[in-house]
Amino acid sequence: MGGVVATFRNGRVELAVPVDWPDGTRVEVTPIESQQQAVDWLSLPPLDVGTFREPTAEDDLLGEMLDDPRT
Repeated sequence: MGGVVATFRNGRVELAVPVDWPDGTRVEVTPIESQQQAVDWLSLPPLDVGTFREPTAEDDLLGEMLDDPRT
């Protein structure tokens, strides 16, 4: 027997999909993070990655990544 996602609304738990559990089946209800909390990382300030220039045919992008001193 698997779990399902539900929403608590107007004092009731509304299941996202119908279930075929027998009447009287005991369940455990645990709140999960709200949608706002789940996307808090989206509100991080933008990261400055410097200026962008279009790559040219002479650029060796793979070589630059492999020679990266950070690795």
